[in-house]
Amino acid sequence: MDVQNPAINSFNESASIEVSADRLEATITFVAAIDGGQSMTESEIKALLEKEGIVADEAALSAVVNNRVFERKMPIARGRAPDPGIDGYLQFHFDRSNLKPKPKIMEDGSVNFKQLDKYRLCNRGDVLVTTVAPRDGTPGVDVFGKPVIPEKPKVAVAMPMGKGTVLSDDGMHLLADESGQLLILEGKINISPQLDIDGNVDPSTGNVEFNGQVTIRGNVTSGFTVKAKGNIEVTGVCEAATMISEHGSIILGGGAQGGGKAHLKAAEHITAKFIESCTVEAGGNIMADSILKSKVKCEGTVTLAGKNGLLVGGSLTAGQRLVAITIGSPMGTATEVEVGGNPAEVNRHTELVEKFNNLRQEFEKVDKAVTTLNLAKQRNELDDAKKTMLIKLINSKMVYRNNMTKMQDEIDALARNLAVNTGTVSASRMIRPGVRVTIGSSQLTVREDLSNCKLRNNGNKISIGPYL
Repeated sequence: MDVQNPAINSFNESASIEVSADRLEATITFVAAIDGGQSMTESEIKALLEKEGIVADEAALSAVVNNRVFERKMPIARGRAPDPGIDGYLQFHFDRSNLKPKPKIMEDGSVNFKQLDKYRLCNRGDVLVTTVAPRDGTPGVDVFGKPVIPEKPKVAVAMPMGKGTVLSDDGMHLLADESGQLLILEGKINISPQLDIDGNVDPSTGNVEFNGQVTIRGNVTSGFTVKAKGNIEVTGVCEAATMISEHGSIILGGGAQGGGKAHLKAAEHITAKFIESCTVEAGGNIMADSILKSKVKCEGTVTLAGKNGLLVGGSLTAGQRLVAITIGSPMGTATEVEVGGNPAEVNRHTELVEKFNNLRQEFEKVDKAVTTLNLAKQRNELDDAKKTMLIKLINSKMVYRNNMTKMQDEIDALARNLAVNTGTVSASRMIRPGVRVTIGSSQLTVREDLSNCKLRNNGNKISIGPYL
């Protein structure tokens, strides 16, 4: 709208209003008066704004009245943008990135290059994804004083529910229905109770720790660790590495060559083509073609079968029996075999005997000190400090005696259990000299070749019978 002076050769100052497309800003542009024309007054500017329906900003109005610039757009009114609200979305509670695994930084700042955290794991009941509901926005106001309504926020996309997952009762959370490896397949979250490694466990994988079954289609190389809740199956060999199956078995298609540093431990069974220079523990049975220079403990039966069926060197403890083709070597290699006693009970018995001997030494020292102080007491040579010491030593002596009595009772009970057993050692071909066999409380050191035989404890000593 233009306001003009009717004088013929002069023009009053004029102004025009422009509103932005979103109606959240209005500007005013002034055209200067010509040849003595009149400037617009504040009331004329307000009248112009009112005609356009603009609700002026008081600060902006004061600025254009007192400090206006001609031929330039000047802000005159501003609205308030609406709060758009927030679209609903899925909140993932695990790292979905496919970035190259990075070494783990330890608490002390060092870097563990074997701990790459390459595999995404979960336990049953873990919350994997949460649906976050949309939040409605709030209206704004345009320069005309009218409300600006925000768009309705979008709801979250559907839960990426795949195999091994389940929705919570309220439908807002995706939960793990079993423990295992998290996989995203075709946009869906799946949980596999098995971890498959198509190659070696080495610097490219780092150490492996999994809460299910692990299958390794390669070797477990030296210095690395594989730990699983379930079975561990390896098609290749285990080098100087550590393998632990907390609730399952270990199966080594290519055997274990540990160089004196490998440690195999399974809650159930261990099966291997061969075991050499390893420490082995099994809660069940052990089966292999040969065991060489290893320290072996199992609560069940050790069976050495196949082409060699050989046990040479090291020590072997089996809760039930040892069945082999050949035990020992022609060179008379020292080989320790103990069967029939539960390895846990054997270890406990050994531990208790050592503790008892140490406790008895302490008891004897205290007893000697009490005797010395009692003699001094009889001679009235004890001051108050030594009298207090005598009382403390007498109390300590009583505690030692009670602990020794309890410990001796347990040692005797374990010894009785270990003395009576049905463990056997069988060799279908030969037991060589240099093999020492312990069955219960009896021992036998083999001095000459024993062919096709079975050893058992007859109650007094180890007897040698035919292999059956």
